This record gives sequence, structure tokens and C-alpha cells, in this order.
Amino acid sequence: MKNISYNIIKKLRKQTGVGILDCKKEIIYTNGNIKKAIFNLRKKGIIKSEEKKIKKTYNGIILSGKKGNFCVLLEIKCQTDFVSKSKDFYQFGNNIIKYSTKNFCKNFNFIKKHFEEDRIELLNRVNENITINRYKYFIGKNIYNYVHCNRIGVIILAENLNNSNSNSNSNDYVNEDVLKKISMHIIAKNPKYLNFDSIPKDVFKKEKEIQSELTKKLKKPNKFFNKIVKGKIKKSFSNIVLMTQNFVIDEKKTIEQFSLENNIIIKNFVRFEIGE
Repeated sequence: MKNISYNIIKKLRKQTGVGILDCKKEIIYTNGNIKKAIFNLRKKGIIKSEEKKIKKTYNGIILSGKKGNFCVLLEIKCQTDFVSKSKDFYQFGNNIIKYSTKNFCKNFNFIKKHFEEDRIELLNRVNENITINRYKYFIGKNIYNYVHCNRIGVIILAENLNNSNSNSNSNDYVNEDVLKKISMHIIAKNPKYLNFDSIPKDVFKKEKEIQSELTKKLKKPNKFFNKIVKGKIKKSFSNIVLMTQNFVIDEKKTIEQFSLENNIIIKNFVRFEIGE
């Protein structure tokens, strides 16, 4: 092909994100057939992406989106801080958020599969590994999402205390300002569990074993043994259980006390942080 149209090269670059020289070579090789050129570049892209899979992704961003009663939290990762701050990387994540909330996507594997071609194209454009790392959704009337500097993100699912045990639909929304304050607390304090009941049995069992061994060394009377162990377990978990944490804005109150004062029950929460 002697006369190469720059517009064809430009079109191929726009669709693939591949460099101008590579696009030009494929246009020449395929005699101007864009579909064949995309196919060839995709094959090369897949090979490159497989090579990059072994490279660790330590940087990235957290994004969140909400539509109606459906809310998602997303983590996408890359290798460098430079790429994590790029417009293309942010747009890739934002496209996932928009698609997910629009279609109420609940299946993380489907999300990854649906955006695999976009991921490969971006990977080749920035020349480093890109992963869709974590995805979580909540459904409910009272959901609040909060993202801090694209580094930490939180979703809270709440319920109005006055209507939690009734079928009434009146005044069942909660104060978003209250949920925002609790979200900021979760950002700052990083609780691992909602309440003591949500602690996994294996985690609780291991902690009980540890505190039992430590209590034996105290050589206290046997009649006090179980009470001491129970107290130690409660103290150990109190700093990582949301409901028992001291509220960052008013440390004289726990989150549970603050919630009840505002007629709120926290049903669930999720927190993503880059680097976890």
C-alpha cells in the first residue's frame, strides 16, 4: 500500500491505544484493513499482557458510584503512581462504575470479563500491568458512599431505627450527614468488623487461645479465669469492631452510641484502601 491515509492510522490508534508506528506497520501489512490490523495488534497485546501479569500492582485508585438503591465500590490497580494519576486510568475505572451502576451488576467475574479488552488496550497504552482488583456492591434505601482522595473508599448500609421493626415507609430515610461522619470515622479508624457477632469463628477461636494462655501466666484463681479471658477478648477486639470504637469526632461516645442517638442502625459496611 503506497498511499497511507493518516486518518486510517489515527482511527486504528484511537481504537487500540497502540503507538503510531505500530499502527502504521499494521496498516501497511494488512493493506489498510483495520479489522485485520486490530486482530493482529490484539494478538500482540494479549502476549504483552500475559508478560505483564507477573508484575506486581502496588498503586491504583478507589472509585465508587451509586444509582437509586444500588451502590458499588471499585479498586483498580497499576504498577506506578504516575499511571494511577493519569486521565486514561481514571477514565477506565469510571467507565466500569458507570456501566455497573447502570446495569446493576452483581457479578464481579462478569465485570472483569466485560472490560477485559479495555484493560488490555489500556495496558498496552501505558505499558504496565493493570488489574481490576476488587469490587463490592450494596443494595438498600439508605446507602452512603464516600471516597477520600481516590485512596480509601467506604460504603455504609444503614436503616432508620424507628422503622427497623415495622412495615412503615414513612420517614424511613436516615440523615446523610450522620452517615458521612460515620464514613469519615471508618476511613480514619479502619475497623475490620461491624460488631462482635460478625467476627469469624476461627478468628475468635484463635484470639481466645491467645488470651487463655496469657491469663494462665497471671496465676489468678480459677473461678475468675473465664471472666478474665472474656474481658481480654472484648478489649482486644474493641479497637477493630466498628460499633465499639470511640467516635473520632467525639471520643466520649462509641459509634454504637452515636448511631442510636441519631436513630440509625448500621447494617453493614465495606472499606477499600490502596496498599492493603
